[in-house]
Amino acid sequence: MIHLNRKHHSRLSPRLQSVLQQIVDDVVNRLGCLGALATTLENDMGLYVRASAFTVPDGRLQQVFAHSHINLEPGQAMMYLNNARHRYNLGVSAVNGATARVVNEPGHQHLLSERLYDLLRPLTDRATADEIQRELDISQVIAVPLVVQKEVVGAVMALTQDSFTNRDAEFLEAFGNLAASAIQNDYRLTAMESLERVIFGLQARMTDETRVLQTVVDAVVQELGYEGAMVATLENGNALPVRAYALDDTPQILTHLEKKAGMSLLSPKSVVFLDQSRYQHNLSVRAVKGIDGRPQKFLTSDHLHDLLRPFINKPLADFAQRMLGIRQVIAVPFFIEDEVVGNLFVASRRDHFTTWETTLLTTFGQQAAAGIRNARLYREAEEQRRIAALFGRMAFSSTAAVHGLGNDLSIISTYLQMLQSIDDFSDSQKAEMATTNARMVERIDKSLRLLDNLHEPWRHTPDKAVQVNDCLVRAVREQFPEWRRGDTAVANAEYSLDLPNGHTLTLTLSLANDLPTIHTAPDMLSEAFRVIIKNGYEAIVAKNKSGALHVASRLQAPNRLQILIRDSGVGIRPEDLPRIFELGWSSKKGKGMGFGLFWTRDFIHGLGGSIYIDSKPGLGTTFDIMLAVADFSTS
Repeated sequence: MIHLNRKHHSRLSPRLQSVLQQIVDDVVNRLGCLGALATTLENDMGLYVRASAFTVPDGRLQQVFAHSHINLEPGQAMMYLNNARHRYNLGVSAVNGATARVVNEPGHQHLLSERLYDLLRPLTDRATADEIQRELDISQVIAVPLVVQKEVVGAVMALTQDSFTNRDAEFLEAFGNLAASAIQNDYRLTAMESLERVIFGLQARMTDETRVLQTVVDAVVQELGYEGAMVATLENGNALPVRAYALDDTPQILTHLEKKAGMSLLSPKSVVFLDQSRYQHNLSVRAVKGIDGRPQKFLTSDHLHDLLRPFINKPLADFAQRMLGIRQVIAVPFFIEDEVVGNLFVASRRDHFTTWETTLLTTFGQQAAAGIRNARLYREAEEQRRIAALFGRMAFSSTAAVHGLGNDLSIISTYLQMLQSIDDFSDSQKAEMATTNARMVERIDKSLRLLDNLHEPWRHTPDKAVQVNDCLVRAVREQFPEWRRGDTAVANAEYSLDLPNGHTLTLTLSLANDLPTIHTAPDMLSEAFRVIIKNGYEAIVAKNKSGALHVASRLQAPNRLQILIRDSGVGIRPEDLPRIFELGWSSKKGKGMGFGLFWTRDFIHGLGGSIYIDSKPGLGTTFDIMLAVADFSTS
């Protein structure tokens, strides 16, 4: 599971904070508990308090805990799973027990104790815990591990002045399921948002290979929360030099390692060679060489030494591993068209990488490959049309997949917002929400498939004879999912669609019959049209009144097609018109990536076509696109 960086544990997303607070409030109110805590399991193996609720007056509770030097404020770590002093803590025992069970046995169970000390050890001593227990008249404490999809993500703990019945425990486990689902959904949503930012960020750095690689490793450490990350690229002579690295907040340990090894991580000496025997046991070499010459998808090891050998001896590597708290390292080769171009290395404090993690890290590795190829092609290309064609073909797969990810992120986010009001729901509605959990898991699985599609984002997309009208209809359906439920699209017809502000959109299609084909990739052309249609739709919504969107096609000349996409939206200011195709510029301040129209123009130019805009503020905008008809006479 992907967790927030341990330096930023206190920065929990408001959407998840609200859900967890609602759950502990409900536990206290419904069960009549003295108090309840919700904790999340983070990447440093710490159980961090995320929400708490107590029926004890705040002043008295704070006085009791302050006197005992106990801090249960949100954002603070209660205990650590890999700390021997904490292994008998009730929460740690529940999580460790669930971790051992979920691999082979479905479900999980709670742990009960008559002693408050079991919940607070070793935060305080036995005598102090017993004194608090008497003062607050605590009878029992309970710890319930939070498990979703065979993955432990935290624990809910509660205190009562009575006794917990089996029904109480079942209630806690039911709410634990909601909490686990919310935690996993939120962390995965955060990780996918990070991936989205990295993908678009790489476009802005496409001319600088070093910055591309540094962007990837920085995101892995700073946003996904791993202890460290490195990237090595495969160069001439079967060499794999380290090109970029990022480390969490322990640079002095790296300095110590470099001093002992007599070399820095980015020096010319920090390189392994695939065809030299002294490097054959290095994790990077083993991952790239793979089995029977076929590279591994990824390769893991419990020993940091495997990643650093033969430059760092085993005792020194083991010392660094203990100091950094690293439990496992992974090497993820990345490819361009089945050819290995480098390796992404990641160090984790958890004892294994989950399927979700390996899928996401493979995707980050492929973004490194994408960035490398972008930078190299950009340097090599000498004329604008070739740059446009190559960039358009390379960028399409990532853009389309990110669009799909965005749809899933929106649905998952809406679901999390609904969970925030769960206390207002009836029992039947809560039962329905439990059913919705399964659908959210399906959404997560769909997101995994989309990530898998990103693993080879720059593979060649074949051209073929394409009907422009088919791509226009597909683009309209992508932008207006509700339109799919209607009848089959008519080439010349008018449709009425609801706008989110209560107004109406009139969609008109005027598509000429029997148009000749053009030669391109249909997915890419559909995406280019969708970008323009989406901009028109958003301009109409921004006007806050009913509007019209007109899509037309015609044969403008024997060898040229014309496509017109006209909206009645807010229009574009004259001073902004020259900038709308610039990378990074957007009229939607703070919202748009400024990538869609930039890519669309380059793609259209790469086809030998043209795109022009006519816009009047307050009246609307027209995109006028010309495309060359396919010529198969020389094929």
